Amino acid sequence: MSAARIVTHFVALVSLTAGVAGCGEVVGRPGPVLPAHTRSFPAEPASPLPAGVDAMTGLQQRPMRPPTVAPNAPQPPQSAPPGCASTAPCEICTSSSIVDLGSLAPNYGAGAGPAYLSGQDSWYSAGQVAIMMVDSKYSGPLLVRPFQLGGDGKSTVTLADLPSTDVVKQEPHVTAVAALHTTGGGVYLEPVAHTSSWRAWYGLLSTDSPGCFGLQVDGDVFTEFILFVVNPGVSPGG
Repeated sequence: MSAARIVTHFVALVSLTAGVAGCGEVVGRPGPVLPAHTRSFPAEPASPLPAGVDAMTGLQQRPMRPPTVAPNAPQPPQSAPPGCASTAPCEICTSSSIVDLGSLAPNYGAGAGPAYLSGQDSWYSAGQVAIMMVDSKYSGPLLVRPFQLGGDGKSTVTLADLPSTDVVKQEPHVTAVAALHTTGGGVYLEPVAHTSSWRAWYGLLSTDSPGCFGLQVDGDVFTEFILFVVNPGVSPGG
């Protein structure tokens, strides 16, 4: 994933809040640090929602069960991504693979679907714009809950709405949707009528420390895990 592609999409998609949006590499500055290890985490089947129970309530009743992922062994210095120290999260953690979403904007996302985490391919604790993309093939409810992998388990992920001053441009085949914020820091996307448009929630993702993190995404009969690495501080690109 090139930094240039991120820049192109952010210029087209949203008027960004200064200081929180990731952007491309600038001449004279180091580029964002990419994760050294990526893999796909296929969606897993889950029990159908109980009859007569509100969908959000039913999804919240599902237990959190982050995947077990062993820390990666340090790579030789010349094999690690630029700027990635051998003991840094970018080297130790595993991220979900980024896939091509075709002609959509943004046209990339981490995850196996039907939900994908987009907006960046390199994350920093100070906060960046995040976009949760949902395939048009799935129109049901969606609960997104963050977690920490490893560490002391006390670090938190914050999923916040964009400031009201930020304007999201309507893109072809993508419909921006609002989310309800749930206890525990999650966001809930309500079901919609089936259309050919993808859903997209635009927000801000930040953490109180660097490390290995993930999102548990629960739908009507599936659970998906999207893992990502958070580097310390502010993205060097912007």
